[in-house]
Amino acid sequence: MANQSAKRVTQQNAQRMSLLSKLFIGINAFYIFIRLVFQYRSLSWTGSIMYLATAGVETLLYMNLYSVSRPRYDPGGVLVSSGTDLSQPGLVSYMFDYIYISWFVHVLSLLTKWAWALYLVIPVYIGVLAAPYVKQFLGSRSSSEPAPSAEDEAKEKKRREKKERKQQRAKYVRA
Repeated sequence: MANQSAKRVTQQNAQRMSLLSKLFIGINAFYIFIRLVFQYRSLSWTGSIMYLATAGVETLLYMNLYSVSRPRYDPGGVLVSSGTDLSQPGLVSYMFDYIYISWFVHVLSLLTKWAWALYLVIPVYIGVLAAPYVKQFLGSRSSSEPAPSAEDEAKEKKRREKKERKQQRAKYVRA
């Protein structure tokens, strides 16, 4: 039963990356096929550059997910590391989100050129996530934080006075 959890993570990662690979190839092939065969006349440089740029970022994220999800084995064939769990929250989940948004935009851009504007959702989402941290860093108080009461101020004053008295005491140095 040793390493059962690591083996389970390895198996789940392999299944998820297999599905991601199939969708990655399928959606991008579908986009290119439709654009070149049925919508060749509406193909523009800006649309092509946007597709190549977003597909490039998508490819980099896919390759990163693939490399971090791979299990590591020692020369004897024993599982050393199961790789990063692809179902964990955080950066891995944001990579998947970007890939899914890219696929949605690619398919939607076959219907309208304004679909590329959906990429603006990403910086807005980052702003929403970062806003509380920026507010805290800049020191602004939210309306939900109560103002310090008179009792709290009195306690703070008492603490400062006690600290000052302690600093004024004679200090003895061992010779």
